[in-house]
Amino acid sequence: MKRFGFCTIVLLLALATCSGSVFQEMKVKRLPDLNLPRNGHVLVDLDGELTVIGGHTTGFVLTETAEYYKNGSWHLLETLYPQDFGSWVKLPSGKVLTAGGCEQSFGRGQSWGVESYDPSTHTFAPLSILDRRRTRFSMARLSDGTLLVSGNWYQADAIAIWSAEAGGLSVKDVSQGRSIPFVLPVSADNAYIFGCDDHYGSVLDSIIVDQLKGDAFRVPLFDQWQPVASECSDMSRYFIGDERIDGYAWLFHVRNKADGHSGIMKLVGGEFSLLDTDGPIPMTGLDGEPITWGGLLTDTAAEASWLVSCNESPAQRMYFCKMEYGKALRGGKAPLTLYYAQMSEPGVFSSVTLLSGGRFAVVGGIDSDNNHPIACAFILNPEPPVRKSVIWLVSALCLLAAVAAVVSWQIHHARKKGETEGSIPEEAVPTAAPDARMSRLMEQITDQMEKKELFRKNGLTKEDLARAVSSNTRYVSDCINAMAGCSFIDYVNGYRIRYAQRLLYENPELRLSEISEESGFSSEVTFYRNFKARTGLTPGEWLTSQKTP
Repeated sequence: MKRFGFCTIVLLLALATCSGSVFQEMKVKRLPDLNLPRNGHVLVDLDGELTVIGGHTTGFVLTETAEYYKNGSWHLLETLYPQDFGSWVKLPSGKVLTAGGCEQSFGRGQSWGVESYDPSTHTFAPLSILDRRRTRFSMARLSDGTLLVSGNWYQADAIAIWSAEAGGLSVKDVSQGRSIPFVLPVSADNAYIFGCDDHYGSVLDSIIVDQLKGDAFRVPLFDQWQPVASECSDMSRYFIGDERIDGYAWLFHVRNKADGHSGIMKLVGGEFSLLDTDGPIPMTGLDGEPITWGGLLTDTAAEASWLVSCNESPAQRMYFCKMEYGKALRGGKAPLTLYYAQMSEPGVFSSVTLLSGGRFAVVGGIDSDNNHPIACAFILNPEPPVRKSVIWLVSALCLLAAVAAVVSWQIHHARKKGETEGSIPEEAVPTAAPDARMSRLMEQITDQMEKKELFRKNGLTKEDLARAVSSNTRYVSDCINAMAGCSFIDYVNGYRIRYAQRLLYENPELRLSEISEESGFSSEVTFYRNFKARTGLTPGEWLTSQKTP
């Protein structure tokens, strides 16, 4: 019993040590300051070229300018409209569409204007106007290429459709006024619109979900969980869809109405539910300071979403919470990893975007209020510095202590059982022999991919692969996870990228759209994003690297 008591104590101490919130430090690189301090602007990464558009500058004065970062400095451009607290969406062409925003300085009024920015020429061009004057609203691309528009600030709202040919057209009234609502497509021709703030910035007592097609309805989960608004109107930051789930899947931040704790809600196939995580999202930082989590940023290639703190920290820190949502979608729980960035300047850095490789760009924001925006720019890298070895050492020691305690208890338990029931037969001890059935199934899967090139089928699903190998989706998913060490979509996309690389090398005259289609990707944008995420290079850069002696 003494051995059992000691091991129990060791186990409890190990678990207690490991269960505490451990924030890993991000690397922070300071970029040159913007030409103008600004807030309320668009921040977007355009194929590695950071770009800010519009917003307001010192004194809460509108600025009809943009800046892009290249060759170590920011280059100033003129825009057509100020786009202060407007909305934006990245187009498949690589251009950015920006719309609306405040008409006057000091955050007053709304505007009609829509323009596009072409990063290849660094020029702006006017487009057809919105259906009405709008600011603090949201837009989302529909399957036919039109934009779904909703939301407004101190002005009436409606659900509208915008196209380059016809401009904005109101199609439906809203059930409640909203500012910066969630506008999330749930099928090829329908979308949900909902939010937590009315168009005066007050929290709504109850949440009503409007549909582009269909009647409005209420979600019981919203009685307990309140969706958290974000200053960014870019809906792509919430997207987690892929072939596995028909492309219409989203994650967004929610806050418990009773205790204020944060959670993550998923919207898949038109159904709302909570994402299971392997622990609670922390609400306090390194020194016990409260953390107010803001918007969500999603990296579909890594199957990870990030919560970003949006409050000003006395210690000049930003906090990040990484959630590996892919594991939760496959029936498990999303692991959480916590980070902090020690900023060299004070401020509220509300303009954050996710870059390739899981890095972040933080550009602009405010010092104390909108009259005092800042010009700071940073790149944050979650790869921790040398200190990470200490963190991993502590974690490893915790794990070893826990394992040792469990093993010791098992030995003690086995001996005690042997004393009363006889010794344990040797053949009863489990072995780690491989599963022959799984190996055979993996051979069949590999045959479908390499010989029959099933990966080239556009929209390939686990169901398709399961039928091809006369199995079921659970076995196929478990087999790929165990034998290939990755998810179904990563496994398939690996074949697609390798096939695309062969096409690029052997047929450099092919257009990217043709290579994308031949390789099985659903769109050129999906192909481009996955190619760069997997190789670290654009298709053109990769081809140049292969042909350079």
